[in-house]
Parts: sequence; structure tokens; C-alpha cells
Amino acid sequence: MNQNVIELTNISKSYGDVKAADGITLQVKKGEVLGIIGANGAGKSTTLEIMMGIRKPDTGTVKVLGMNIENASNEIKQKIGIQLQQTALYDRIKVKEALKLFSSYYDKKRDIQEIIETLGLQPYLNKYVKNLSGGWQQRTSLALALVNDPEIIFLDEPTTGLDPQARRDLWSCINHYRDEGKTILLSTHYMDEAQKHCDRIAIIKKGKLVACDQPQNLIDSYLQGAGTMEDVYLKYAVSQ
Repeated sequence: MNQNVIELTNISKSYGDVKAADGITLQVKKGEVLGIIGANGAGKSTTLEIMMGIRKPDTGTVKVLGMNIENASNEIKQKIGIQLQQTALYDRIKVKEALKLFSSYYDKKRDIQEIIETLGLQPYLNKYVKNLSGGWQQRTSLALALVNDPEIIFLDEPTTGLDPQARRDLWSCINHYRDEGKTILLSTHYMDEAQKHCDRIAIIKKGKLVACDQPQNLIDSYLQGAGTMEDVYLKYAVSQ
């Protein structure tokens, strides 16, 4: 797990007077699950979107899978999967139609039936995505992020709004692909998820990367081992 698949070097991005990313340098290792946490507006989504190639940084360099994202954006997009908080789909599109459509966008394709079986989508293939419950919409969104068998999977707050059982079920699906050796980056507000599932956690506050380490190391370093990631979050991501 020593190979870096993403390298951010001194990334900055501003929206008017707001610095959403302020000199962030970060490496993501092949096969790890990296969680990004921070308060609303801290810059989590902007940082993820810069890694995805959705947003261009004002300064700094971004390398994904050894390629500079400015020069190889299209090639990189073929090798990554993205699940956003809200995946915009046509109102009148069924699950099976969405899977077929998204698969057509890529050169490399993963077996759709295998994805359907892994995520338990078979009973929902003929249902409109907009009519699914939140948990099944998220599973569908994850399935769409997997159709090209990506090397890196980006998840932007994948379990927000889900009940505890749906959260647990979705994590079971995510961990299936982690076990395959996929690199997974995610933002989350659920510190119990971050502590349990992430190999490392990056804490962003007001656009700055203030810490990045294994969950237990963060707890040991900042709280002398007495506490949880929620305590770390409150102390370093929220406090003034």
C-alpha cells in the first residue's frame, strides 16, 4: 500500500473571499480507504471534486494514477467512479436503464449483472430511480459508480440521511469493493463510520488540512487515547 494513486500538491481554490482549499498537500495510497471530515463549508467537497477533476484548482498540481489531471482528464475519468450526494438522473429512468446508460459512457466495463447481484438490485431493476427509498437510491448510485470497474471510487457523504440499517447495508457493499483492492475516498459526517471503516482520516478546517492519520493515532495523539473520532472532530474540526 505504498504506491500513491493521488497526489495533491499545495492545492488552493477560492470562491470570492472564501478559501475552500488553502494550500492542501495530500497523498492517497493504493488500496486504502481515506475519509475526509470537516464542518459544513470546511472544503471537503471542493477537495474531493478537485481530485475527481470536476473543479480546477486556482493553484497547485493534481496527479491521479500518475497522470497530471490537467493533461489527462479524459483518461483519468475512464478509471475512476464517482458517487455524489445527489446523482442527477432523468425523472423517468429505471434502474436497469440507468445502469445501461452509464455503462455506455466507458471503454472498460464491469459485468453489470455481477454488480446487480452484489448490491442486491435485482428486485428494483424495473423501478424508477426517483421512486426508490434513500438507501436503495444510494445503492443504485454506487452501482453507477462501478460500471467501469474503476481503480478509485469517490463517495461524497454516501450514507447521509439513511437509517442505521441502510447505512450498515451500504457499508457492507462498499467494503466488498475495498476487499477487491479498490482505493476509496469518501467524505462523511458520521464519525463512527470514519473510525470503523477508514484506514486514514484527513481533517479539513477552513480550507486547510489540519491532520491526516489513522483513526486510532488521531485519538491517541490529540486525546491521549481517551475518546472517539467524534471527540477528535469536535476538538479539531469545529472548535475555534
